[in-house]
Amino acid sequence: MKRMIGFAFAILFALTAVINASAQSTESIWLTANTTAYKTGETVLAAINASSGTPIQGFTFQIRYDPSCLQPVNASSPISGMNGLPLPQLTGMVDGSYASTTPQTVSGILAEVKFTALKGCQTGLTLESAALAIRNTEGFAAPLSGVLIGERNLSLNIASEVAAPQPAQVESSGSVLPLTPQKVEQTIPLWMIIGIVFAILAASLMFGAFQLFRIGTTPNRKASNPSSGARRAALHIKHGPQAGKSFSLTKLPVLIGRDPQNDIYINDPHIINQHAQIFSKSNGYYLKDLGGGTFINGRPVKSSTVVLRPGDVVRLGKSVLFVFG
Repeated sequence: MKRMIGFAFAILFALTAVINASAQSTESIWLTANTTAYKTGETVLAAINASSGTPIQGFTFQIRYDPSCLQPVNASSPISGMNGLPLPQLTGMVDGSYASTTPQTVSGILAEVKFTALKGCQTGLTLESAALAIRNTEGFAAPLSGVLIGERNLSLNIASEVAAPQPAQVESSGSVLPLTPQKVEQTIPLWMIIGIVFAILAASLMFGAFQLFRIGTTPNRKASNPSSGARRAALHIKHGPQAGKSFSLTKLPVLIGRDPQNDIYINDPHIINQHAQIFSKSNGYYLKDLGGGTFINGRPVKSSTVVLRPGDVVRLGKSVLFVFG
């Protein structure tokens, strides 16, 4: 009897493995629209869809459009926990990027993208690229391999007839991502966008682990002590002109900006001459915004002074990222 029970469990586990393998064998992304005929002034709604047997922790997409016919408004993801990452937008190309700190199972709509029909024309949308992100065995974000991109093109017919005024629409639940085009020198490559997503996911995991460790060992939240330990704190540049470099904070204060005379020189069009400063006070490290737009763990600093702790992710301007540690 025991042998029969054991044999039955063995069959059950084997079937489960086969079913799981089959469920994860097909990964795909495709583009759809609720309709293809619109009037001038109406909202065009396109959807990025995906089917994945593997839980994901982020995704990116690029949609090409005709700016003379369509104007992008925003994107939103119905997936719980998926947060939009604002990126510079170029005219004619929608760049969308979302990330989550926990794995999410997807089967259906990843994100909805809204456009406004500007005039009567025959136009279309093209899914230039798309990718799914997962967490690998080392705990870092990585692109999911073997993803098939299905339907890429949508043909749209926009009539010259102006639509009646539409009632204010309730935004979809989830993280809404603005898609207003901005004048920048060049488009950001897809893999650079994915790199930003991976860096933020990895930094979030590091920050969460550090918070857990600190809560379990110390009752009070204190800034890093510049004088404690032999190893000095450093800034690890994850994205931007100095990506891949680390700067040890051996001499404080440290000025960061586009002026070559700064301690850390970053030649980026969205960085001002003296953008931010790092200094020590009361045996701790502190970050101060000097007017260029500085964010720590996604929150704006707004010309104030904030404490720096190991694992903090700092963004300067639109896309320069570094991790303090």
